[in-house]
Order: sequence, then structure tokens, then C-alpha cells
Amino acid sequence: MRKILGIDPGLSGGLSIIDERFNLIACIPMPTITLDGNKRRVDPRPVFDFITLHRPELAVVELVGARPGQGVVSMFNFGDAFGAVRAVAECLCPDVRYSRPQEWRGHQSLTGLSKEQIAEVAFEVFQAEQIYGKFRGGKRAVRDGISDSLMIAKFGVRFLE
Repeated sequence: MRKILGIDPGLSGGLSIIDERFNLIACIPMPTITLDGNKRRVDPRPVFDFITLHRPELAVVELVGARPGQGVVSMFNFGDAFGAVRAVAECLCPDVRYSRPQEWRGHQSLTGLSKEQIAEVAFEVFQAEQIYGKFRGGKRAVRDGISDSLMIAKFGVRFLE
């Protein structure tokens, strides 16, 4: 069974592995490390270990860019996170594809949905408890990095055909 890796590359992103029949194999929040006292960065070592363990045939990385109103420092940090996961995926996966949010969401009729709604869809498809965190104010927190990475991986199945 062929495996697909979906990557939401931000600090609050996630990594998910599914097979070509949409079975969940594994998903984790983006591993981070704290440097210089309080600066969080993507930790490439656990990303490497996760990908090595599961050996996906295909990786689909969300292709993101600057958004209006983002500061220079935050964009540098985001670019650092993207570069770290991109480099590891390119080194370990035989095929790496990139998809803008508009593309993977549009292909799955997710355009215009909130992060909570996308999480509900991802949970319905994959039954991944990792999508939801602890209860806060009567609601379960959504780990949208995991739900997005699952839906990015699901989008990637089309590249196997």
C-alpha cells in the first residue's frame, strides 16, 4: 500500500501519513524546539525520524507565501519553518509536490470553511483524535495543523493515479 505524507509547514502545523485508500497511518503536531530562550523553531530531527519511520512514496507540502500585514520577523520565521520541512521531505521522499491552500482546499470543496469546519471534515474522514486538544470554554481546541496536513495528504492521493 502506497503512503502519502501531508505537511502543513508552520510552527503550529502538522505531519500526517495516510495510505492511498485514505487510511490514517500516523499524524503528529509539527515538532518544535526553543532556541535563545524563547524563539520556537521547527525541529528537523523529529521530522526526519517521522518520515524515515513511515517511508512515504509521496509528500505534499503546503506552498505558502507572505500575507498582507505580516511582519518581517514573522515571515522570516515562517520561511525558516517551511525551509526546514521542505529540505527533509526533499531528501527522504521519492516524489515531493507543492500545493497552495486554494488548490488543495478547492479540490476538496473546503474553500471558505473555517479551521473548525475543516477539522470536522478531516475527523469524519480519518477519525484522528489528534485533531482535537483539550476542552477550553466548553469547546475542544482544534489542532488545525493536523487537520490541514491530513487533508493535504488526502489531496495528494490524486498524484498517485
